[in-house]
Amino acid sequence: MKSPESTLAHTDETARTLEVGDIFDFDLPMRWADADALNHLNNANYFRYMEEGRIRMFYEGQVQQSTRFSPVVVHCSCDFKKPITYPALVRVSHRVERIGRSSMEHAVDLSVVHGNELELCAQGKSVMVWMDFELHRAHPWPAEVLQALAKCINRR
Repeated sequence: MKSPESTLAHTDETARTLEVGDIFDFDLPMRWADADALNHLNNANYFRYMEEGRIRMFYEGQVQQSTRFSPVVVHCSCDFKKPITYPALVRVSHRVERIGRSSMEHAVDLSVVHGNELELCAQGKSVMVWMDFELHRAHPWPAEVLQALAKCINRR
């Protein structure tokens, strides 16, 4: 049986680890089907865009999925500042706010991209916990997972 630390395809002992302030962001085109009757991004889709950011961060970091160990979202909130109207290119930015023993908190910005400018439209927060599903409880973040996530962040 693999240990929770062996959840990556390969590791690098000298790799940098994820730190508070690190940012993962990407651009996501708004789909027409994501709009409501007023052509605004439906409120539920703000949470889906945040989810897409979390999933892409783990995917681009090459964190292997496991049936025993995985992150779960225990909190997600969103403050809507301005409507996002179709068509739009949305920048989703996850900034690490806190890394605990088994939890991680992100501040999330959703902004519309206008050339080189960003228009902030929503701000959110998400908290993930690294879980051991066999024992049904939180488990400390494996160092290899934090190192993998550090590889895909956008250094500023």
